[in-house]
Amino acid sequence: MKRVSFLAAVPVLLVLIAPSVPFAQDDDPIDLIRTPTAGMLPRASYDTGIRVYADGGVLSRVRVGLRESVFFGFTFGGTQVIGAGEPDWNPRVEFLLRGRLFGESYLGPALAIGYDSQGYGPYDDGLDRYQNKSRGFYAVASKHFLFLGELGLHAGVNYSLERDDDDDEVNAFFGVEKSIHRALDFLVEYDLATNDNEDNVGFGEGKGYLSAALLWRMTETLHFQVDLHNLLENGEQGGLERDPGEWSREIRITYRDYF
Repeated sequence: MKRVSFLAAVPVLLVLIAPSVPFAQDDDPIDLIRTPTAGMLPRASYDTGIRVYADGGVLSRVRVGLRESVFFGFTFGGTQVIGAGEPDWNPRVEFLLRGRLFGESYLGPALAIGYDSQGYGPYDDGLDRYQNKSRGFYAVASKHFLFLGELGLHAGVNYSLERDDDDDEVNAFFGVEKSIHRALDFLVEYDLATNDNEDNVGFGEGKGYLSAALLWRMTETLHFQVDLHNLLENGEQGGLERDPGEWSREIRITYRDYF
């Protein structure tokens, strides 16, 4: 628990020591690894991406910027898509929507609300949930600073609709993005997973989900990201072919352009 408390306090400590600077919001990340930010797609733009993850999983996504403060998108994928055997497709196409209530200023963070029904990993029909639950409804704040380059802090709460195995309703998450080169960023996020901490169903064990990534902006329109998910190995064996407690390596490719 001391480790969890320290991780949750890191964003607060960084705020106290870093000078605030409002950066161009078109360059803000829309999400980190598996958690959202208050970043938005520019108006009349779109991005499409593919994520390759454990269990032969592949997830495709399309997002469209309707206005400067609103975008929507769709996702679809499944596990065992890569490798031998029949793919195990997700039960449906999932939907996401985000709206920004106000943008980032010198003193205050940007604030956005949204909905995302896409979870990660194999889908459990009996519990009506993904291995890692979808975000559901959420609110998130983002603020950028100058700290040996560019530094972004993100914090939010969410309410997942995948609740058959856990009565907890509200969850919280934190994230940090740090530039280490003009085209290279280091990302880290921590999901408390308070809505996924029952240790008798083979999923979360109460440690939360800690993940890290390197983002390479190959060009202005093409980004490549390597993710390390579940570094605290939160989870235990329980009905899935792969132990949910193992940390995993993932690859994500994103392409963004304008209409």
